[in-house]
Amino acid sequence: MRRGRSVSTPREGRHRRRVDARSRASEDDPDGEDDTSDARGSDDGVRAVKAWLRENFFFAGVGAAACASASPEFRDVVESFGGAAGGSWGSGGLEKYAIAALFFIAGVGLPVRALKEAASDVSLNAFTQAFIFVFPTIVIAAAAPVLIESGWLSENVVDGLFVLACLPTTVGSGVAFTRSANGNVEAALLNSMAANLAGIFLTPALIHFYLGADSSVDPIASSSKLLVQAFLPVALGMSLRLIPGVASAAEGGLKEPSKLLGDAILLAIIAKTFVTAEQSEAGMLDFNSSAHLVSVLLVFMLLHKGSIFLAASRVGAFSREDVVCALYMGSHKTLAFGLPLISTTFEGDPNLASYVLPLVIYHPLQIFASSLLARPLARYEKRRE
Repeated sequence: MRRGRSVSTPREGRHRRRVDARSRASEDDPDGEDDTSDARGSDDGVRAVKAWLRENFFFAGVGAAACASASPEFRDVVESFGGAAGGSWGSGGLEKYAIAALFFIAGVGLPVRALKEAASDVSLNAFTQAFIFVFPTIVIAAAAPVLIESGWLSENVVDGLFVLACLPTTVGSGVAFTRSANGNVEAALLNSMAANLAGIFLTPALIHFYLGADSSVDPIASSSKLLVQAFLPVALGMSLRLIPGVASAAEGGLKEPSKLLGDAILLAIIAKTFVTAEQSEAGMLDFNSSAHLVSVLLVFMLLHKGSIFLAASRVGAFSREDVVCALYMGSHKTLAFGLPLISTTFEGDPNLASYVLPLVIYHPLQIFASSLLARPLARYEKRRE
């Protein structure tokens, strides 16, 4: 039988050509490295960096703004941008519209219908609101003389700690952590909305009560400004959800873009605050003072969260879902509402940077601590009887 030449199938031919191509590439590259794999690895690295920046857009922006605030060019950009709307940031020109837009975005994202059932649990709601406004203000007011007299913190920064204690809870992150830890999400939504609406009026009143009549804070004037810049935009955003399709879009395709827009507005306000601090040298801390402030914030966070958990665990009417909700919502402090509240309340105050500084530092600390607690709290909720 005569042996003829073997015939290869089209698939075998393609495979042989790929093998030959790899062989030629290996001859050209004596080290045996594949340029395509290097390019692929480089692309993967770029994608990983982009993904990290997308997830940590806000924190990366805060760091960049803090580093750039000393640059004259950056200050010129911030000041010229503020003047583009007919006024500077400090005089409240463009900042007024930015703050109103921030509250409007928050209002559009508040699911009102899901809150009706949770409103009937009066004991849980009262407990949570007490730990949002009453407990932290008492703790900071009691600790303030010791912190000032010992020289651990300056008086202006201690005032900023009290401002932090007066703020309402978070709108988004607290609810998200409650959901991830199997907590009572409906109660979390209700307390988030109730605290932020009450904080528009209650926070300036508490600050005025603490700082005294000689302070620059006028609770009536502050509440009036916040009524226009905060409450009305929130109410308008919530009303917009009544239009068919708006609520589903706000919780669907528009959720991520609206979050990025809100973060961008916050970064603009923070950049303005950093520039103000750089120019006035108010609120700028050295390394030791910064370490002192971080230590106080960590102790405050531990005391706040620990007290909520111990107290809520001993209330027989609370389920473990309720305990998780109270822990997160009672101990969080909002940056999204807090920064505009502080900027509006202390508009024109030379110590504005000192009042903002504890909140800017506390926010990433509470996010990190809450993320660490999510899995243990989920296991705690699953072990319920």
